[in-house]
Amino acid sequence: MTMESGSGTIRIGIVSVMHFMIDFLCAYAVFGTFRYRYDPYQVYLGYSFFAFAVQLPLGILLDRITGSGGRAKDLPAVWFVTAGLIVTLLGTVTNPVVLGVGNALFHTGGGVLSIQEDDRAEMRGRGLGVFVAPGAVGLFLGGEISGASRTAVLGVSLLILAGLWGLLYRRVKNEQREPASMPELCFTKPHDLGVILACFAVVIIRSAVGTAVTFSWRTGFARSFLAVLLLAAGKSAGGFLAAACGIRKTAVISLLAAAVCYGFKEIPAAGCAALFLFNMTMPLTLYILSRRMPGMPGLAFGLLTFALYLGFVMIYAGGLEIPYIGTAGSLLSAGLLYYAAGNDER
Repeated sequence: MTMESGSGTIRIGIVSVMHFMIDFLCAYAVFGTFRYRYDPYQVYLGYSFFAFAVQLPLGILLDRITGSGGRAKDLPAVWFVTAGLIVTLLGTVTNPVVLGVGNALFHTGGGVLSIQEDDRAEMRGRGLGVFVAPGAVGLFLGGEISGASRTAVLGVSLLILAGLWGLLYRRVKNEQREPASMPELCFTKPHDLGVILACFAVVIIRSAVGTAVTFSWRTGFARSFLAVLLLAAGKSAGGFLAAACGIRKTAVISLLAAAVCYGFKEIPAAGCAALFLFNMTMPLTLYILSRRMPGMPGLAFGLLTFALYLGFVMIYAGGLEIPYIGTAGSLLSAGLLYYAAGNDER
């Protein structure tokens, strides 16, 4: 491992822990404080819009500020991370809209920073899986302690986030590094748009499946926490396996296996395997899209978070019911990623 790779790993590690803390705070407020102030259904819909859909315009804005190629700068992503930390903390004591905007600011900055570091250190998507994975664990634990003392939760969270921010700012500001190899966006191959649309569709499907599929055995803290840990582990493992074995092979094998496991999802072992395998595609779609949209990591990240929102709304607000959605979604995603990964060479 080169010094550049080691430094990139540390920076991604820092924002990954921040990711856990931000989602922890958001779940704590949404399922705790705001649940008793407002209608829970409206709170979750409103918060989700600002937390996910708003990342698309924020990502475009950050791309314009950051620049590309030799002109690309690192600090703008850290500014967005910083603003996200502050606004999220304010949001926990104000209202869901502020909370959602804080979440969007942090994820946009953290996502772009992770894409830059992954590219610079030639991690081939491993860093992206590490960044996205902790959020699910933070959401679960934040919801679990939503009735705890707000003063204690916010006080401890503030201390942890302040320490992490200091470590991140020091590393980004004081280290001289080569810019990430991100030239201007330019669709030069006929499959570019098709690959982007395929990845967008895969994320919509993943979000819809994650919202719709339930497991009768997922009761109590221990089993629920195990399910979340396996889901997060799948997101991280997907990036490492794809870097070692290739995106197409990882995507197709994991999704075909997930399709089978979803067919027996009421068996705890099969349900856990389905969660792990199905979520391995999370970093793969982000990596493919960031390669197809060089110079615009914010747009790439924002497009996929908007897709997450669309998939969630289809199920949560639209009441859409699809028989065997876990198996069907896995098979359809396998076909789409087979196409996208096969046309990923620029």
